[in-house]
Formats: sequence, structure tokens, C-alpha cells
Amino acid sequence: MKKEKIIYFGNPVLRDQAKPVTAFHKKLHALVDVMKFTLLNEDGAAALAANQVSVPKRITVINYMDEYLELINPEIVSSSGESVDSEGCLSLPGYFGNVRRAETVIVKFQDRNGKERTIERSGRMARCLQHEIDHLDGILFIDRMEEQFVTNGENKLAVEDLLRATSVKRDVD
Repeated sequence: MKKEKIIYFGNPVLRDQAKPVTAFHKKLHALVDVMKFTLLNEDGAAALAANQVSVPKRITVINYMDEYLELINPEIVSSSGESVDSEGCLSLPGYFGNVRRAETVIVKFQDRNGKERTIERSGRMARCLQHEIDHLDGILFIDRMEEQFVTNGENKLAVEDLLRATSVKRDVD
């Protein structure tokens, strides 16, 4: 199996809203398998949205906190609480920023066979789910950051400079 190339910040595909999956067949299963393979072969990766490998479909795979999830057409149906914590992204490697997210989420999704499921997660897994669902809506973690800078080790970079350097507008309140 071949690992897919992850696209990076600045690529307009990351800002597009992914299309719902309507056909649950062998091609979908193969795509999910390739996404899983890609995720498992990226050092330090927790999750991967389909648009991060140039596929504009509402699919994400998560391998985080000793749990593996495949979510097709995920949607947050309920959320509660709040927490602020650091996030990073495979599409913006090496950069991190503090993001306010719900502490607990209930997510409705379909599995690779089209069966509807619902899960409830809290803490870091809830954060991961929200981050990935944002990807499917064309939203990046830098759009939701508390501060106006990202960090890369000891260095700070203003989000506006990052956006200007890649000609991407910050369009989330």
C-alpha cells in the first residue's frame, strides 16, 4: 500500500468544505484503508482528514489515546464545557497554538459500511474530533486560536504573517 502525500497549509483544498459521502462501497473502503496506512506511517500523527490528502470527502481517521476511529460524514450534535489546550496539525507541521474547544462532544457519523453510529468523548479525544471535523469544513486550528501567534519550538510567528505568506484569509470568528 502506498502512503498518500499530505498537503500543507496554503493549499486551497484545505479551505474547501468537504462533500458528504453517499456511496459506501469498495472504493470507499480502499480510500479509508489508504488514509489509515498514511496516518499510521506519519510520526506523531493523531488523525487525518480526507482533504489533507486532496480528497474533498467527509472522512476522517483517528488513531489517538489508544483508540482507532473511522468516521464518515461526522457531525457534532452536542457539546458541553470548555477547555483551552495546545494543538498542532499535519498540514502545518511543527507549529502549535492554544485553541478553545468544547470539553465533551457527541458526534454522529457513519462507519465505512454506512451504518449510523454515535459516540461521546471528552478531553483530548473530544478536542481531536473537533479539530478533524473542522478540517472537513475548511477550518484550521489557527482560525480558532486564543493568541495571535503560533509557536515552532522557541520561535513565535504571528498568525497574520503566516496567513499573508500563504495568501489565505482568516475567515472564522
